[in-house]
Amino acid sequence: MKKVAGGRRKSTPAERSSAASDFRHPSSVLIAVTGMSPAILTETAWALAQQRPPCRIGRVIAFATTRSRDQLRQDLILSGIWEKLRHALKAGPDELIFSDAGDHIRVFSRRGRELDDLRTPEDNRAAADFILEHLRQFTENPDLHIVASIAGGRKTMGALLYAAMTLIGRDTDRVTHVLVDEELEQRRNPRFYYPENLKEAKRLYLADIPFVPLRNRFEDMGRLPGGFSALIKAYARSLGPDGDRPIIRLESNRVRIDDRLINLRPNEQKALNFLLHLNEPQAETRSFQDVQREFATFMGQDVSAKEELRKWVSSLRNTLMRAGSTWYPDRRPHPLRLPPFKLQR
Repeated sequence: MKKVAGGRRKSTPAERSSAASDFRHPSSVLIAVTGMSPAILTETAWALAQQRPPCRIGRVIAFATTRSRDQLRQDLILSGIWEKLRHALKAGPDELIFSDAGDHIRVFSRRGRELDDLRTPEDNRAAADFILEHLRQFTENPDLHIVASIAGGRKTMGALLYAAMTLIGRDTDRVTHVLVDEELEQRRNPRFYYPENLKEAKRLYLADIPFVPLRNRFEDMGRLPGGFSALIKAYARSLGPDGDRPIIRLESNRVRIDDRLINLRPNEQKALNFLLHLNEPQAETRSFQDVQREFATFMGQDVSAKEELRKWVSSLRNTLMRAGSTWYPDRRPHPLRLPPFKLQR
């Protein structure tokens, strides 16, 4: 062990590695769907802390309706239960951060209106988009580790969170479900929030739910359409047989993608022709420098090929997206890549 001025011990590289491996840092986040049983959050946080090595959570995010938000406020925050849990788990200043302030409680909304429940198909579609949008904020950060709890709320909420984790989650993330002995779950005086003795601890179980992180199949999945349904459709096309690939047909200053006819500017049409040429199955792999030179020749312009290529591919992508197409050129790191397609000449 090494000491520095003032007597504080300086950790060794091995200790720092061990600390990182057991997730004892504020970069782990617990994300949960919640209903009228806020104890799901305290039970899950407690169970994670008991694992070996312990999974210590930095932030806690709850997806809630207006009704479950009020229940969370009353039962966990105003009652002092959450602070009591933090004290019991000896949480540091950057651990188990959850409060009524900031964005810790995120309420489902539809067309700007907060939802008090998820009843209709429209409510569920809005909730699916809501979960995906907010989850993406965390999955796009490689320094964050996500634990997604599907134990709370209506069954559709848990199903949607699980589906969203399958769509954009990573293999370093987790999906969990917490189970409590029925007698403890139904206890009212006092209510059960987390085990306070060994006997209670033996009656709480945390299950890891396996999921397939589909984004590993495609490097660009994090940048596919933002909507839940559009993302599922894009996955289905990419993973399905050739018959599921969109049919692309070029017309004069237009492109037909399946049954959708989209008007293009002349240079957007040239850019699309060039990308289709690059992405044909039999096309050989080229360096980006070779592609730039080929593009300059293809466009027949004496200009900076790099800037023109970036400009017109970006313009083409924006036009296709505005028209509602889920098929368009990739963004970084492969801005010249097209999703699978069938070209009808």
